[in-house]
Amino acid sequence: MVKVRLSKMTYVVFTEAGPEVPKGAKNNSIVSLVPKVGFFGEDFDLSHFHLGELSFVNVKTGKMVIPYQHGFSNEIKTIYLGTGSQSDVLPVVIHHFRNKEELMHSWEKGEQVQYLVVDEEIPRGDMVTFKIRYPSLNILVIKKRINTSAEAQAVSKQMGQSPSAKGDVVDYNKVRATDVAKNSNLNMYSENPVFLARIHLRNMELDKVKQILLDFKLGAQDVSFIRTFLDVMIKNENAKPELEAMKGQLIALNEAFRLSVQILDFAVDEFERELDRGFSKEISSMIYAVLAKEQESATEIEKEIVLWEWKLRARNLMYGRQKKTETA
Repeated sequence: MVKVRLSKMTYVVFTEAGPEVPKGAKNNSIVSLVPKVGFFGEDFDLSHFHLGELSFVNVKTGKMVIPYQHGFSNEIKTIYLGTGSQSDVLPVVIHHFRNKEELMHSWEKGEQVQYLVVDEEIPRGDMVTFKIRYPSLNILVIKKRINTSAEAQAVSKQMGQSPSAKGDVVDYNKVRATDVAKNSNLNMYSENPVFLARIHLRNMELDKVKQILLDFKLGAQDVSFIRTFLDVMIKNENAKPELEAMKGQLIALNEAFRLSVQILDFAVDEFERELDRGFSKEISSMIYAVLAKEQESATEIEKEIVLWEWKLRARNLMYGRQKKTETA
């Protein structure tokens, strides 16, 4: 018997011996989340499901069996998701996103899927974008045909498979951003500052991350994603010595990206309060470079004057000449 708690979208499996602890359950918990699975693309036919609502599917040898149709074929295909449960049936919620806009809108509403099933013909840049924006997302790539290209063999090797391994689903979650870059032309992603930042941070190339401040007109969302990567590295939950050694530089870089948003948005009051508080010399040098770039591209004389003044104050901070504000 399966008992579902709809308010929290969790379930518990009851057996003759009592509540089941699924194999591999965190902290041996009997409570499991109802998995949410999204199919991305117009070629999927999921008409047999009530989309966005609770459904029950069969379980075979501990794996959830999710049927679907794809393309113009009437053939019923299946996705298998591990559950660790011995139950015969389990609950699931299926979503269908026909394009990126529908997917993004769903996430903005808080309807986040744990698995995203995509067609192998989806642009790789889209998959990279999904992984950058939603790092915890598991992407499953449906292979329509046997692919013997060098690229397919490279991906198979990254996943620990032989190029001729059977199966029509590739778990893209096991292929890191750095692996994609090594097997692709990095210039393909040269207009994606978030992707480049992730590559450079994984390689600990902090100077190249700093250069992103100067090479791109970053938006608040871009900076938010980059700072998320920096925050993870600063926290260093796995206590990696190489991250601990670079912690001071990572903190300074994170702060520089935070301040850059105020400059790019020309948030005068906010940034001047930051200037009054002062920055370290390392942060000041990065901010000075951003201000110089913005001043050169300014088209309004008033804005150019303000940026010039900010640049002068940043320069004073670089050389330890910040004036102290006197209080009455």
